[in-house]
Amino acid sequence: MDQMEHSEDEIFEISAVARLTGVSTHLLRVWERRYEAVIPQRNESGRRHYTREDIRRLTLLKSLVDLGHAIGSIAALETGQLEDRLASALQVEGEPAPQPEVYGPGSCRVALVGTQIRSDFLDAVDRMPALRITDEFRDLDEVAQSLRPGAAELLVLETETLFPEDIEAIQKRLHELELRRAIVVYHFAHDEAMSTIDLQRVTALTAPVGSSEFQLACHADVRMAENQNRVAPADREEQNGPPARAEGSGEIPPRRFSDQDLMKLGDMTSAVQCECPQHLARLLSSLAAFETYSRRCESRHDDDAKLHAYLHRTTANCRSEMESALAEVLRQEGITL
Repeated sequence: MDQMEHSEDEIFEISAVARLTGVSTHLLRVWERRYEAVIPQRNESGRRHYTREDIRRLTLLKSLVDLGHAIGSIAALETGQLEDRLASALQVEGEPAPQPEVYGPGSCRVALVGTQIRSDFLDAVDRMPALRITDEFRDLDEVAQSLRPGAAELLVLETETLFPEDIEAIQKRLHELELRRAIVVYHFAHDEAMSTIDLQRVTALTAPVGSSEFQLACHADVRMAENQNRVAPADREEQNGPPARAEGSGEIPPRRFSDQDLMKLGDMTSAVQCECPQHLARLLSSLAAFETYSRRCESRHDDDAKLHAYLHRTTANCRSEMESALAEVLRQEGITL
């Protein structure tokens, strides 16, 4: 049974706590291990037992995290302090409640699914303050059951195989949970799966993926969010679409590395210790492909030409920045093409 009676207090097992608080069992363990948010009792077999006070505390922490507070900044607070902070956030005293940034500069909330990628992605998070893991899950089904719509912008998902039905399920969850994008790390993919991916919302990376590649993938994602936030909300509503091109933004930047250059890098980096050139080459190939795709869509469909023009320009700017990064890596590694 999930719930167990005790002579002094009512105690609960971890599965019941996850249902009552909305915090996944995996994330509960992370909060305990990394932040000591709660310290549950354990029975003789080592199973965790939680009290109603633990549940109360975890509920407060989850509510504050949903409002944009980093778990690391609030986990050490006393329960009373958590209540005061939540009351303030909910405008009990008439103060404007702090609103979490929605995929804006300095804040990109991430829902993480995966065990093999976890260490490398956490390393990327440590190196990129803009990223913040708000929850961790065992699989996509748990994401659908536990993640509140709008609670995260980015889904990072690990999967052994990728078939068309998997892509359909991922893209369905993105829509239902109001997620902006997904980064999917896969080991083996069916040919048809790759042709069904919505390239605007899903980035697929072949495993293994290291910390540097995660940083690069997320960096491009955050940069696109920053470009969107340069337009005032009122202007964005009036446009009812993507931000207009800023005056004086210049022409589409030309490519610095050809497809042949990128392929050559993929072949030669096995001889050097740093894998960054290989990761950058892979990302640049993907960005260049999507740049071509959006440019062709821009000319094929008059009804959404404005959207595709925006995607074309934004992708080209991201690609240009990544090319500068690659050029610097090659310089420091002493690699010539």
